[in-house]
Amino acid sequence: MKIISAFGDSIMKGVVFDSMSNSKYKVTDSNFADICQKTLKLTVSNHAKFGSRINQVWNNVNRYENEISNADYVIFECGGNDCDFNWSEIAERPDEEHKPFTTVENFSNIYSTLIDKVREFKSKPVLLSLPVIDSQRFFDSVSAGLDKGNILKWLHGNVNAISYWHESYNIQLFKIAQQKNVPIIDITTPFMLKSNYCDYLCGDGMHPNEKGHLLIANTIQNFVVNSRIGFMTRGEC
Repeated sequence: MKIISAFGDSIMKGVVFDSMSNSKYKVTDSNFADICQKTLKLTVSNHAKFGSRINQVWNNVNRYENEISNADYVIFECGGNDCDFNWSEIAERPDEEHKPFTTVENFSNIYSTLIDKVREFKSKPVLLSLPVIDSQRFFDSVSAGLDKGNILKWLHGNVNAISYWHESYNIQLFKIAQQKNVPIIDITTPFMLKSNYCDYLCGDGMHPNEKGHLLIANTIQNFVVNSRIGFMTRGEC
């Protein structure tokens, strides 16, 4: 049985937005990591954490070095929190320049170093791209309780600028994969091919719902079946 270590943010963890719950967010039992573990007969240790950015993933990887050294693959899903902004600061000072939590340069550098680190332990890194977001729902979510007019002013009146910025980090992921010769599983396109892709996202516009997690799981399964790399155990390549 193949051994997988997984690192990333709330999407990898399986967090969904529950508008009917007081806590708002919960981990669904129908998350893609658990689905893949069952259908592909894998042993998955999921160390993803809600809100994690690439520097926190780096710290988490260092914490589990011994486990990684015994893993066949280490799968990363990162970027959604890195490209995000401090929206309360933007609401207060819309005329100023605001930087994302992680610049695209730092994101690329740290991610590349992560890949190198995994390879030092003789494990094989695999990247996941980012699922799409719904700009309007995302805007409504992050601006709740804030001055929406000021945030919209900073966005130059275009809420779609949010998804454009998000996609710039996604493009960077594919560049990293190419530069480091690492497999990347494209979980973006399956969402984009759905004319009603918003039906696969939670009400916050950023987290895939259970239908979205099933879509991601099916995409990963197809990759494993059709890829010449597949999920091989140590010594099989």
